Order: sequence, then C-alpha cells, then structure tokens
Amino acid sequence: METEHIKKFYKIGEVAKMLNVPTSTVRYWEKEFKQVKPIKNRKGDRIFTLEDVEKLKEIKHLVHERGIKISRAGKKLSENSTLTGDKNKDVINRLLELKEILLKIKANL
Repeated sequence: METEHIKKFYKIGEVAKMLNVPTSTVRYWEKEFKQVKPIKNRKGDRIFTLEDVEKLKEIKHLVHERGIKISRAGKKLSENSTLTGDKNKDVINRLLELKEILLKIKANL
C-alpha cells in the first residue's frame, strides 16, 4: 500500500486547485478571515501552511455548502476552532478528504 506524501507548504494555485475554487477566491478569503495567514516568499508569492489549507476548507464548507454569509462565517470559524476537539477535527478532515477522493472517482467515471 502506497503512502501519500503530505506537503507542508502550498502555493496559492495548489490551494485553489485542492479547494476547486479560483485563486481570486482564496485571496479574498485570506483578506476576510484573519485565521488564514499565509507567508510571502521573496518574490511575494503566498505560501500556505497545511493549517491554512484546513482553515480554508472549513471556510469553503461554511460559505459554499452551508450558505453562511462571510461576516457570520468568520465568527463561526472562530467558534469551531475553540469548541471542536482535536479528535473531531481529525474526523472532519478525514471526511473532507474522502469526499474529494469520491468526487475525483465520480469525475473519472
């Protein structure tokens, strides 16, 4: 069984592709949500950590799937960060990963 190598840092294009949104959406969410703090390299490119990507996944879920307004989603994201235990976060993250895998399989059918 192959083990997938997990990167620690991602460029904005990679993040946008993972989330299936345009890079402009990722930039917008970065400005609107203080919880997402990419660093910039010498060229000025945004570099996102795995934690940033996870927060962006939560944002996408809240805004796109649950239909929560941006202003409310920021508060909800803060609540989720403080109220959700690590075990629940792991389950949520795994379910989101499985969803992505299933969507890729569906697209290939």
